[in-house]
This record gives sequence, structure tokens and C-alpha cells, in this order.
Amino acid sequence: MLNEKEKELDSKELDVTISETENKEVKLNFDDLSLEELVEKQEEIINTSKPYSVSKQIDELKISFYKKLHDLHLKEENKTEEEVVEEKINPLHPLEIKFKSGNNKFRKLKADYRKNREVEEQKNFIIKKKIIEEIDELSKQEESIKTTFEKLGELQKKWRETGNVPLSENNNLWQSYHHHVELFYDYIKINKDLRDLDFKRNLEEKTRICEKAEALLSEKSINKMFDSLQELHEHWKNVGPVEREKREEIWEIFQIATKKINKKKNEHFLKKKDMFKNNLHKKNEICKKINKLSLGESNTHTDWQNRIKELQILMSDWKSSSPIDKKDNKIAWSAYRESINIFNQNKNNFYKNRKDENSNNLQVKIDIAKKAENLQSSTDWENSSKQFIKLQDDWKKTPFVPNNLSSDVWKRFRKSCDTFFNARKKHYKEINKQRDKNLISKNALLKNVKKFKITEDAKKDIIQLKEFSVKWNSLGHVPIKSIKINDEFSNVISSFYKKLKVDNSEKEKIQFQLKVDSLKGNLKQLNSEKDFIRKKIDQIHKSILQYENNISFFGKGKGTESLKKEVEKKIENSKLEIEKLKKKLTLINKI
Repeated sequence: MLNEKEKELDSKELDVTISETENKEVKLNFDDLSLEELVEKQEEIINTSKPYSVSKQIDELKISFYKKLHDLHLKEENKTEEEVVEEKINPLHPLEIKFKSGNNKFRKLKADYRKNREVEEQKNFIIKKKIIEEIDELSKQEESIKTTFEKLGELQKKWRETGNVPLSENNNLWQSYHHHVELFYDYIKINKDLRDLDFKRNLEEKTRICEKAEALLSEKSINKMFDSLQELHEHWKNVGPVEREKREEIWEIFQIATKKINKKKNEHFLKKKDMFKNNLHKKNEICKKINKLSLGESNTHTDWQNRIKELQILMSDWKSSSPIDKKDNKIAWSAYRESINIFNQNKNNFYKNRKDENSNNLQVKIDIAKKAENLQSSTDWENSSKQFIKLQDDWKKTPFVPNNLSSDVWKRFRKSCDTFFNARKKHYKEINKQRDKNLISKNALLKNVKKFKITEDAKKDIIQLKEFSVKWNSLGHVPIKSIKINDEFSNVISSFYKKLKVDNSEKEKIQFQLKVDSLKGNLKQLNSEKDFIRKKIDQIHKSILQYENNISFFGKGKGTESLKKEVEKKIENSKLEIEKLKKKLTLINKI
């Protein structure tokens, strides 16, 4: 018979319920599946598995589906008018309709399964009661010990093969079965050798169960560990008794392993509970931050864009702070969604109030685009470039207009800018090509000039030098990086004039005349040269006034007299320079 410790543990710690053994599920990760894949996964699970074995999976899948559906709704805030009308006609997402249909199907399957299981469990209960009655009758039969023992083995096998019974009857029924089996062994006069052999086999099997229980302590999965322990307890119940002297000992070993596993399980779930609590606190704090973000004053588009970025970070933090206890999930999710809704309402109200302002700002952008279109064909590259740069700056300074309103206008403006600047780029590209050609020609001319030899006919030589200069000026500009070639040419020509004993004044006059001649027909360049000379004259006049003012401060004495003469010399030279410049101006005006 069972001792008191065995009875106590059998009725409390070792009671494995029908629902527990049937509801063994594999933890699946649905986070990486899309809405469509979740619907397909729901259908697959429903059609291929027993309802009670996948109940938790269906619940987790449902949470993942509605979480992703909520995220989809958040992304679809800016909807077209047609989408809004469609939503009013059909408020449910097509995939949600299909998903709800699947849930209804699962609930029906679950209900049908439960009904059929209850009928089956009642049948099994009657069978097992009959088995107990037959075991009880064995002790009253006058058959041989061997025959009686074989019948007991058949009944034990039938007991093990018979399925579950109603939960309310399970423990009492097993206690009754175990009691009658022990009575059979204790009170039936059975062959001692046969009984001892059976005791030995039972001891070996229960020892293996104990070893398996000890091995479960190294299992990483808590759920798998505990489910396996439940299976071992169920197996223990179906193994026959061992000799009386070994019963308490082997039971104690199994009980110790069981307590260790239960302790590990409890510690795991306490740790998990703390994690849930911490995550719930994080989620509550995130909601507070979102509420604070919603209430802050903001009057600009930039402010709201920054808020939206902060909200996205908080939403990411919300996702990363999962999971929480299932009983808290609905409340936490409701608070989170309400916070998001308040934020969106405030944001939408802000942009709604800016509608008129957007219209005015859009008109400003349209006017800028028109100006750019009128200017895009201009070939006045310098002035038009400045105007385009100003128009671009004006565009940037124009207050924000939503992209859906300003996109077309921006394309118009951008097209005009691209048209002008591409044309300018092409123009200067051609100029650069020509300058490269000019450089080649000037290098060739400079090489010939360097070979020139002074003759005895100075007049003829000067004419040749003038022709060199005219030819040089006619060749045009060279690349900026090669501009020094002009100085090299000027130095070579100057060296020839020096050999011909032409004074600097005459040489300068000749060269300026050549320069002016080269500018004939180029009104812009001539005007630029005249402006340069006039500015130079003004600068020298100012210098003369400054010199004269300085002389008035000089006192009398030997030391100041030389200084005074030096300044007077500078004034005289400056006046001569003015006369030269005026002559140059006269030459230009004659053209």
C-alpha cells in the first residue's frame, strides 16, 4: 500500500491534469511574418493540429496580427479622399475579415473537440472502472498463480493504453487502481519468484525515471523541462510497485528531483514576472513622454517634424520593451494607442490651421517659378546667374508648403534652373575649348617672337613688334592656369623695345594703342577699360590730396626739408600719371 508521503504527493504535486498534458505547445516567433503570412499560418495551424495543442499559438498569433495591423494603420495616416471613403464603406481590412473568420472556425473546432473529448473521457472512465473491478475479482479466483498474474498484466496493459478520463475523476480513479494493484500483490498468494522479478523490473524502470528527472535540470527550456517532468510523473503512475523496503527510498529520490525542477521553474517565472513588471513600467513612462510631446507648444513645420522623429524613437522603444504580462497587455496597449491618437490629433489640427498659409506660400513659389521660366533662355550669363542664385535663395526662404502641394511647382522651378545652368555650363565649356586652342597658338607665336632678330632698320623692327602684339591680342584669352604666358610675351617684346632704345613712355603708349585697337567692336570691354581708368584717376587724386595735407603739417628745419621735397616729388609724379591716364581715356573715346 502507498505510505502517507506518497499519498500526499500523489494528490498535490504529481497530479497532472488532462488539459496540461494536451496543451503542450511549441513557442513560435511570429514577429517576422507579414499580415498575409500570419493569415496563412493561422490556416495552417488550424487545419493540421489538435485545437487544444495549439491554443496558445493561436493567441500569440492573434496578438502579432493586430499589432502589425495597428502599425499599418499608423503608416497610412495620410490617406487619399478615395481611401477614406472606401474605409467608411468597409471599415475592416480584408485580411482582418479573413483572420476573424479563421478565429471563428478555430473556436468551433475547439468546442467540437471539447465535446467529443468529454464523451471519450466518460467512456474511458467506465473502462478504467471496469479494469479496477476486474483486478479486484482476480484475488477471488481459484486459478493458478501464473494464469492470474498473466491476467493482471493484461489488465495493466489495457489500463495504460486507455486514454484520459474526466479531470474531476482522474486522481481518485488512479488512487483506486493503485490501491487494488497493491492489494493484489499484498494479499494474493502469488509466486514469490514471479513477484520479486516484477518488483525488480519496476524498480529498474522507476530508477530510469529518476535519472531522466535529474537530467532535466540541464534542460535550457523551462517549458520543455516542466512538460517532460509531467510526462515522467504520468509514466511513474503507470509503473507497478517495488518491494516495500525500496518504496520510500526510490520515491524520495524522485521527489527530490521533482522539487529541484519545481524550484527552478518558480525562479524562472519570478524572474519573468520581474521582467514583465519592468517592461510595464517602461511602457507607462513612454506613454507619459508621448503625452508630454503632444502637449508642447509648436508653431512651425520644423518643430512638428522634430516631434515626429522623437515619436518614432519612442514607438521603437515601446516595441523593444516587450513582453509584458498578458493581463496587463490590453490596458497598456489602450493607453499607448490613446497617446498616439492625441499626438496625431494635435499634429493634424496644426496642419489644418496652416492650410490658408500654405496656399499663400504656394503662390509665392509659383511666382518664383514663373520668374525662373522667363529667365531660363537668357545668355547674359553673369547677370542671369546672379538672378537665379537670388531666386534659389528666395525659394529657400519661402515658408514650408507640403510636398503634395509644392511638388509640381518645384519641378517647374528646378527645370528652369537646370535649363539655364546646363546652357551656361555648355557655353563656358566651349570657351574653355577655345582658350585651349588659343594657348597652343600663343605658344607657337611666342616661339617665333623669341627667334626674332633686331635689324639696322629700327622703324621696320618696331612695325614688326607691333604686328606681333596685334597678332597676340587677336588670339584671345588662354586658360587661367596659363595666364603667365601673357607676361612672358610682354617681357620678350619689352626686351626688344629696350634694345631699340624705345623709352618706357613710348613703349607703354604703343602697347596701350594696340590693346585699344584689339577691343574695337567690343563695347562692353571698352566701357570696362574706361571705368578702370577713371577709378585709377580718382585714386591718384585722393593720394595727391593726402600728400598735400601731409606737407601742411611739416615744420621748418633741416630734417623736414628733405622729407618735404620727397613728398612734393610724389605729387609731381602722380600728376604726370594722371596725364598719362587721361591720354589713354582720350584714345578710347576716339573709337
